[in-house]
Amino acid sequence: MWILLVEDEKQLANSLKRGLEEEGHVVEVIHDGEKAELQGIVNDYDLVVLDWRLPNRDGKKILQSWRAEERSFPVLMLTALGDLDHKISGLDAGADDYMSKPFSFEELLARIRALGRRASEITHLETVSAGPIELDSRKHWVKVCGMKRSLRPKEFILLELLLNEPETVFSKTQIAERVWGSAYYVSDNTIEATISTLRQKLAESFEECEDIFLEDNAMVIETIRGAGYRLNSSLTKTEE
Repeated sequence: MWILLVEDEKQLANSLKRGLEEEGHVVEVIHDGEKAELQGIVNDYDLVVLDWRLPNRDGKKILQSWRAEERSFPVLMLTALGDLDHKISGLDAGADDYMSKPFSFEELLARIRALGRRASEITHLETVSAGPIELDSRKHWVKVCGMKRSLRPKEFILLELLLNEPETVFSKTQIAERVWGSAYYVSDNTIEATISTLRQKLAESFEECEDIFLEDNAMVIETIRGAGYRLNSSLTKTEE
């Protein structure tokens, strides 16, 4: 993978770069926050390892800027701040996974492999659709009834997952692993809140459609009791 490593501790950065390159990755190292922000906007990296504390711009602000610019590459955040509030804050900003320093290189490799698999699994189709919903993973847009809609990063990835596998029922653990990259730091409440806000945004968009695609009170994302969630099956039915 083409990996951007943003880390201001030069000794650590050099060590990680050497180890990742030995694993066959192409690694670009940046020590400055402002430069990293720009590079992330103009380049399509396969994955970014991003430190929280950086000179000139902190990692959270950089990540928020990337997501605002619709940069959807997986981001693994590193920090010496190990408390739960910072982990939640980083994930809410759009991080896909989180590691606290110090960490083992073997664990870092495992996290990178997991994020790489998640990205390749979700984005195997560039453009997908169901009913009036269209999603383009490369250009990072969603349209409902032909109109573009704004989604937060995790909402976008979740919708992309459901559209790519419309018949599949995903458990909360599977959603955490596929959308957030890890089930360790993602609570059921966070998953439920993300599903709820995505449902609401899609429902509001459907109200502007001329055609009726769902029955009254039907949800775009169905809850399968005791199993998980899936895309409403009526959206994928074709007329006979």
